Parts: sequence; structure tokens; C-alpha cells
Amino acid sequence: MFSHSVNYRCAVVFGSARIVTDQDERLAGLRAVTEHLIPGRWDAVRAPTRKELAATSVLAIPLAEASVKVRTGPPGDEPEDLDLPVWAGVIPTTVSFGEPSPDPALRPGTVTPDHIRLRAGQAAVSRS
Repeated sequence: MFSHSVNYRCAVVFGSARIVTDQDERLAGLRAVTEHLIPGRWDAVRAPTRKELAATSVLAIPLAEASVKVRTGPPGDEPEDLDLPVWAGVIPTTVSFGEPSPDPALRPGTVTPDHIRLRAGQAAVSRS
């Protein structure tokens, strides 16, 4: 019960966050997050509305100090446990993007854009 291992990645950032109030800096932060998730998406969609921006906080934190811990490899079994008839090993987990599923409410003929197809690992569509 007590002898289990877990592979992990963990990051801790130390510092004091501040609320970003400058409009240009707020938009730059939101753009950075969006582009990190789906490159090309920010320029493909409408800009946020005033109401959306008023309902969204953006925080900035200087990276004065940070710590990262990573554990990889096989289980850390105790020597006496190795003789037990109990399976031990690693079950890999992954995060991946699947096939895009369009909103049923899209206008007929709306094509899945290349930046979405590329993020999902599909080939870009050639448009002649």
C-alpha cells in the first residue's frame, strides 16, 4: 500500500503577482497564452470585447526564483518487494490533440483552418 512511485513534472515560481491594468499589456498577455495553446489562433478570431476584457483578470509575475522537480524512470521498489509476485512498472500517460470536432452551429461551408488542423496533427489543406 505504501510503496508506490509516480513520475511527475512540477514547477514552482516564487514572487509577487500583480494585476495587469495596462490595456496593451493585458492584450499581449492574453495573446501569448492563446498563441501558446494554438499558434495562429489569435489572428484568426475576433478581438475580445470590452465586456469580456472587464470579466478577465491578467496577472504578471516576475520570475525572480523558480524551482523544477522531475521524476522519471522505473518504480523505486524496496529490495524485499522484488521477490513478491506483484506487477510493477510504468503506465505512460500522454496529452495529445484529437481530430477537430466542429461546432454543429457553424455556418455551412465553414472550413477547419490550417492552424487548427496543424495543432491536431493533421496535414494542412492546400488551397489552389
